[in-house]
Amino acid sequence: MRILFLLFTLLIINPLLAQDKQEDTYVLITNVNVWDAKGKDVVKADVLIENNLIQKVGTNLKAPKGATTIDGKGGTLTPGLIDMHTHIMLNGPDAFYSGSQHYDSYTIGAWAYRDMNMLMDQGFTSIRDIAGNSLGIAKARVNGVIEGPRIWSSGPAFSSTGGHGDAGPWNQLPGETNQPHELMNFGVADGKDEIIKHARWNFRHGAAFAKIMAGGGVASEFDPLEIIEYTQEEMETIVSICNDNKTYATIHAYRDDAINRAIDAGVKCVEHGFLMSEETIKRMADEGIWLSLQGYVSTVQFAAAAQVPWFSPEQVRKATQVNEGAVQMIEWARKHKLKIISGGDMFAENTPIAIKNLTIEKTLGFENWEIMQHATYNAGQVLAMSGPARNPYREGPIGVIEEGAYADVIIWEKSPLDDIDNLEIKGNIKLMVQDGKVLKNILD
Repeated sequence: MRILFLLFTLLIINPLLAQDKQEDTYVLITNVNVWDAKGKDVVKADVLIENNLIQKVGTNLKAPKGATTIDGKGGTLTPGLIDMHTHIMLNGPDAFYSGSQHYDSYTIGAWAYRDMNMLMDQGFTSIRDIAGNSLGIAKARVNGVIEGPRIWSSGPAFSSTGGHGDAGPWNQLPGETNQPHELMNFGVADGKDEIIKHARWNFRHGAAFAKIMAGGGVASEFDPLEIIEYTQEEMETIVSICNDNKTYATIHAYRDDAINRAIDAGVKCVEHGFLMSEETIKRMADEGIWLSLQGYVSTVQFAAAAQVPWFSPEQVRKATQVNEGAVQMIEWARKHKLKIISGGDMFAENTPIAIKNLTIEKTLGFENWEIMQHATYNAGQVLAMSGPARNPYREGPIGVIEEGAYADVIIWEKSPLDDIDNLEIKGNIKLMVQDGKVLKNILD
């Protein structure tokens, strides 16, 4: 009797399982010039996508039964772009503090979704959101609840009291709180116990890595650029929790003392760094530390800092200081072949022109293919440092055109490899595929 029951159950369940199984989908892209992002070369090839991954790259590929075939019309196919330093939660009319005195969390979420779509329109199919509580939006994105760029989120950064992430008003008393901290857009943690609690909260909610405010910043009130925010022990505590979670820490810092203390503690990446010395850059190169480069903000926007509508006189002073060191630092970074990713820091009024963080690099001495590599292959290597435990996208590499990689690809009518300014041409993106899904096709 029991055997008959089991057979009956299998007869009922098996058809249901078969119904739930989705059929494989295929997209074959032909007649394109493929740049795999690993070097300079561009080759004529076809690209076959199976479900959400690239299955094959080669010539004269055959379309499987039921495949969607797309003629690329001789365009240039590259990986989707990756912005490695965004702040989608910090985009209100008061910028850095997200309009904290005038708007609620729902509005901040609406701004974030708006800006995600602005970045997608410019070709950014993935972002590393670095400081700001985008953890819920990142979760919704990975679960397919909302559309937009893939998100690797740090969650709220680590800041000491009076540091770059202290968003409270000047007259805030001990024990009082404020909206940016209540929303966990910014976090203040002092001492080992608070830091451990903050780190574990971040990772509990899906953080892919940690961001440490190691030194003073421009867009904040209490922290001159000259200060170091955390002690050696505090930084080591953050890094140790990252190591336990099989991921890494990056830092916000401009000057040698903060940067070297953080490297001593074990961080793997430096955001900004525009006031560091050639000696520190040599150390970063020798130890394989990544530099996240904000070319537009440092060399263009901060050259006219007084025109930034929400900057105070002190913020103008700090921005001018950064600008004065930026070009020299970048020259040293190129000289010593530092590993570089492109991180725009283009939030608030800059989001609609975020692509300029790439095109400006031409004026800083980089070749077109190097600039593109900063926002594709190099970026993908840093994103992979969140794995295996904390990487939200683990099925394959990203930022590269190769078998087994995520199928995030773009076809450009005018190649950015010929002229990086082609990234800014409206309508130049003729095809956008993300996760194997065709989001845009205006090739016909």
